[in-house]
Amino acid sequence: MKKSRYTYLLDVDDRKVAFNSMTCAMAEVDDEFINMFDRIEEIREDEISEGEGELIGNMIYGGYVVPEAINELDLVKLRNYSGRFSVDFLSLIIAPTLECNFGCPYCYEYPKSGCIGQDVQDRLVDLVRENAACKRNIDITWYGGEPLLYREIVFNLSERFIEICENYGVAYSASMITNGYLLTEEDRERFEQYAIQTVQITIDGTEETHNSRRFLKEAPGEGTFGKIIDHVRMLYSWGTDITIRINIDRTNIEEAKGLILYLKDLSIPNVSIVFGHVSQSTEFNEGIQDDCLSMAEYAQANLELQEFLFDHGFEGFEFPHYPAIKKNYCGADSINTFVIDPRGYQYKCWNEVGNVKNSVGNIMWDENDRTAEMIARHAAYMTWSPFENEGCRECKILPICMGGCPYIGIERGHKRCERWKFSLTDTIKKMYKQRIEADVEE
Repeated sequence: MKKSRYTYLLDVDDRKVAFNSMTCAMAEVDDEFINMFDRIEEIREDEISEGEGELIGNMIYGGYVVPEAINELDLVKLRNYSGRFSVDFLSLIIAPTLECNFGCPYCYEYPKSGCIGQDVQDRLVDLVRENAACKRNIDITWYGGEPLLYREIVFNLSERFIEICENYGVAYSASMITNGYLLTEEDRERFEQYAIQTVQITIDGTEETHNSRRFLKEAPGEGTFGKIIDHVRMLYSWGTDITIRINIDRTNIEEAKGLILYLKDLSIPNVSIVFGHVSQSTEFNEGIQDDCLSMAEYAQANLELQEFLFDHGFEGFEFPHYPAIKKNYCGADSINTFVIDPRGYQYKCWNEVGNVKNSVGNIMWDENDRTAEMIARHAAYMTWSPFENEGCRECKILPICMGGCPYIGIERGHKRCERWKFSLTDTIKKMYKQRIEADVEE
């Protein structure tokens, strides 16, 4: 046996906590564990007592030690390749339009008027049918622009997708990313009918701050906060899974705390709150750099806000607040995930939707009609690998990072480390204390 290269032993007050980034296991450990861990490579199997054998079994289960023959980096590679090239599912992020009723200053998209045409809709249906014949799962995310500007397209396509999946016995799931402003009570039946089970809405702080950042293009002084809050409460009454995203930069960290307190007072306990890192990612939002936090700064802000969430009764024990095992990084380096724009252009990353020069194909075209640039960009995403970077190969957080954002790596020519590099040990310590506190309260 040998120590896992991904094991951390941390001092938390007068106790010891073990964490392993390969398994994401966390445990309070005692002197017996520490002693066994320190001498694990010297222990002979035929000299292990029954009690020691049970302890070592638990250490193996948590990933803290591994058999001598195991090359853990090879296991991380295998996990990455199995996620990256999985053929069990099709995941489509569909933008029925790139129009939006909001004028958020940090938006990275390339806005265009109009909506997805009937010919592209029909080809999407064909694409889902082709994949339903050989996949186990079809997952759709309705995106934009603002998808509810063209809700009938969303509902009509949903009906056709669901019928196909039912005919082939394939699991179907759907979610929507919306600014929340255009939701109506009349949408309830359609959301239920068309399996739109999860809705993400961004609220960027308390009313004044939110209204200054997420305003109507046609009436910037009107304010959107109150109406969105009403619609969050409406979604909650429907039983919809709600994720509130708070985009964080230098200007609104304290305001995010104010929003958390406001949401607490609404008594909607099942809402999930996540934080987004505002960054300059395309030429369309290049004027926001001065307000953006570095990754190290964002990691500390995120940790502070996660602790604030827990202190005020929100669940904070799961991803993205607690690290999770990754296979590949995201949909961008997954072979069966594509973002589709209204003209049928395919992209690997949400950041690129509408920027045709960064597309990797078009669903309306024959495969052989793709340009050389499309083929090259697709290949760049699918071969982007943390294992070609010595820093990544040697890094203890590789299993929960997988090299960082592929889009950033391709665009900038170098990797960008994830926030865990800057906050993992503090996160584990705080999470352990929160677990203890939660157990005492129960």
